[in-house]
Amino acid sequence: MVNAQDKEPCVLCGQPVEITGFSLTTSDGEQKFCCAGCLSIYQLLNKDNAKPTITPLLTTKK
Repeated sequence: MVNAQDKEPCVLCGQPVEITGFSLTTSDGEQKFCCAGCLSIYQLLNKDNAKPTITPLLTTKK
């Protein structure tokens, strides 16, 4: 079992990244976030640093 302490922290707020899919590729590399809110706020604050590639939130198989 993985503890919250062992998980990568959110780039914006520092909370453990529990859910995959909230990441953004920037000029500094891939940034991971705990939720869509942190990802959106990071994009607003770092418009010049963010590249337009966003990892899909969820993928569904049909």
